Parts: sequence; C-alpha cells; structure tokens
Amino acid sequence: MAMLINELKVIGSTEDFERITAGITEYMREQPGYIGHKMLRSLRRPNVFVEIAEWEKPEDHVRAVTSEGFRSRVQALAGVIEKPSPDLYELLHDSAAPAA
Repeated sequence: MAMLINELKVIGSTEDFERITAGITEYMREQPGYIGHKMLRSLRRPNVFVEIAEWEKPEDHVRAVTSEGFRSRVQALAGVIEKPSPDLYELLHDSAAPAA
C-alpha cells in the first residue's frame, strides 16, 4: 500500500477549496488502485488542510495524477491554495486502541 500525504494551505475561499477537492476526490475514487481518502483540517490554523489518500501501489497513484482527468480538475486550485508539497509514503505499522 502507498499513502499520499499532502499539506494544503488555503489562500483563497475555503468553500471553493472544499468544492474543488470534492470533485477531485470523486474522480480519484474511480481510478484503479484507489483505496480511500481523508481530508483533515487544522484546529489551530483553519486554512491548513492535510490530505491522506491510500493506493494499492505507488504506480496507481502516479498513473492517476498524470491523467488528463486529474490535471484538468486540479488546475482549478490555482489561486486557492499555495503550492502543495505531496509525497508518497509506505505504511510501516498501524496501531489502534484496544476494543472496549
């Protein structure tokens, strides 16, 4: 499994950001290898979001983000966010609280 982690700083309208990213997520959900997606918002800095997306393999993510469908949707974020800094990670371990 590969995980995309991306910090996004909104400099425009958060409503526009949420609308645009919802459309991108809808598109990505249809891509081969997509597992899931989470969008987190900072409690201390409400214009900062962290995106976490899970993919079966790194090449599935690369194929999706190099597609015309993705590029045409992500262009709408220009002027709404600062330049993002995404990176792919591998999961080393996962821990959850014991069941009650």
